[in-house]
Amino acid sequence: MTRATITLLRSWLVVGMMMALAPILGFAAADKPMLLDDAVGAVDAWPAVKILADPSRRLSAEEVQRRLGSFERPNAPYANLGVRRDAVWLHVPVRVPDAGTGEWVFDVDYASLDRIDLYVITAGVLSHRATLGRKVPRARSVLQGASHAAALKLAPGLEHDLLVRVESTSSMILPVRLSKQEAFHARSADTQMLQGVLAGVGLCLVVYSLAQWLSLRDPVFGYYALMILGSTLFNFAHFGLAPQHLWGGSAWLTQNSAPLLALLALVGCFPFVERALGVAEVNRVLAAALRLGAAAASMIAIAFVLGVVDYRGAHLAGTILGPLPMVFAVPVAFARARRGERVGQYMLLAWGAYAASALTMVALLRGLAPASFWPRHAFQIGSVFESVVWMAVLGVRIEEVRRASTRARLERDQLKWLAMTDPLTSLPNRRGLLEILPDVMSTSRPDQFVAVFLMDLDGFKAINDELGHDAGDQLLVAAARRLESALRQSDTVARLGGDEFVVIAAGLAGDGEAQRLGHKLLSEFLAPFDVGGQQRAVGLTIGYALAPTDGHDAGTLLKRADEAMYAGKRQGGHCLSRCGFPPQAFVNGVTEKG
Repeated sequence: MTRATITLLRSWLVVGMMMALAPILGFAAADKPMLLDDAVGAVDAWPAVKILADPSRRLSAEEVQRRLGSFERPNAPYANLGVRRDAVWLHVPVRVPDAGTGEWVFDVDYASLDRIDLYVITAGVLSHRATLGRKVPRARSVLQGASHAAALKLAPGLEHDLLVRVESTSSMILPVRLSKQEAFHARSADTQMLQGVLAGVGLCLVVYSLAQWLSLRDPVFGYYALMILGSTLFNFAHFGLAPQHLWGGSAWLTQNSAPLLALLALVGCFPFVERALGVAEVNRVLAAALRLGAAAASMIAIAFVLGVVDYRGAHLAGTILGPLPMVFAVPVAFARARRGERVGQYMLLAWGAYAASALTMVALLRGLAPASFWPRHAFQIGSVFESVVWMAVLGVRIEEVRRASTRARLERDQLKWLAMTDPLTSLPNRRGLLEILPDVMSTSRPDQFVAVFLMDLDGFKAINDELGHDAGDQLLVAAARRLESALRQSDTVARLGGDEFVVIAAGLAGDGEAQRLGHKLLSEFLAPFDVGGQQRAVGLTIGYALAPTDGHDAGTLLKRADEAMYAGKRQGGHCLSRCGFPPQAFVNGVTEKG
């Protein structure tokens, strides 16, 4: 065997031994205590964590201390053990340098943990103990904040074993850190700012939707406000800020707000989706299912508050009911989106974001996703995005409400126009005249008169009988146009029925001006009318009354004008007559007193 061959074999032997020893060396390196250097400021403790399950939940710190060799590396995503019914012990070995201060903050940044017992073992002796968790009243040694935190004073130059017992009905999400006071408070401030901004967005949406609800009287805005309020408070509580700022004095809310607020959001979500999407117009079965979902969420929430349903039951109900609004309404949204309706398109966009964020949240709570920043905040960010997209849906809703209001107003105006307008001549009819007269009468004063002219066509019946009703209608329309052409823009002409017309003129200086207007109307009828292809002469007999001289109300003036007109008829017609005065015949444009 040559020297080169021997050298090559030795090299391969060394490489093989190193590969064989690598896991052992790595294990030993990983088991080294985590160095707490003041210059670092903050240390993520999870890479150094080992865990020990405690199914009986009876292990004491002394027993666990004797079983440190039984701890194992967690076979789970980063800082996430998922849902567990047992208690779990964490072991974090640390070392403080000789030059270190030993003043550190231990915190677990997940507010939904029920109880955390922290034991600091120094040289085999218990040197510090703290109890944290949402079900534990906060002691003086516990720092106030969104996370569960306690201040530690570790002796410099020594190694310490941190034993942490965790028990929770919620998921065991365990982002464990050791930080200097400055770094801890800086991170807390960042969390407060982020959650404050997101909560502010939710609050603005709630206030806006409530204002729209009060303004438009549309319940869909109220349902939206309830949904956003529930989801905003849920996220605020999920990250620990609600117990800190809103209901810190209520142990029940601190422990149970998460499922309650989730159910509250669903109580608003089900009817909001049903009404905003118009599900009943497409599928009544799905609409009934959405209403049933709202009723179920309401009853479970009430049962939870009364203690009939426990935390796990309410949590399970929220998990099951949560996706149902989307599941029930996606077919309807897809159908509307295919027809080009914006509501369907917006809802599909919102639900796409919601589905992605909700699946991430489910994976996180079930221990399938790492407890890093984005998975932990995905649901909150997705909820905010969904809420903003819902605003676009509400914008479409407002547009629909306005269109419906405009359409209703136009229909109402059309009906009113039909009720108050003569369909043949498009002039106001008797009802329309009685609607107009009181306002015009209110303008009469001793120096500003209102004249009411009541007139009848002379010879209309003969033309109507001879040439037929179509010719008679043609004559009535032509007469209406001639009367309109003789009046001022402020005057009104109406048709009472048959061949009777009324003219109202306001702002007259006296009887002389009223007579001049009456003569002008008579002169319009001197020329013959083209009726049914024939030239026919038609006269006009006018009776009039003045307000306030002849009366102060519409009924009195019409009655006196009618008396004056019939007095003119008895004199032969085609004349102007005022009540209480002799008729004035109108021959060839010249007035002759009767």
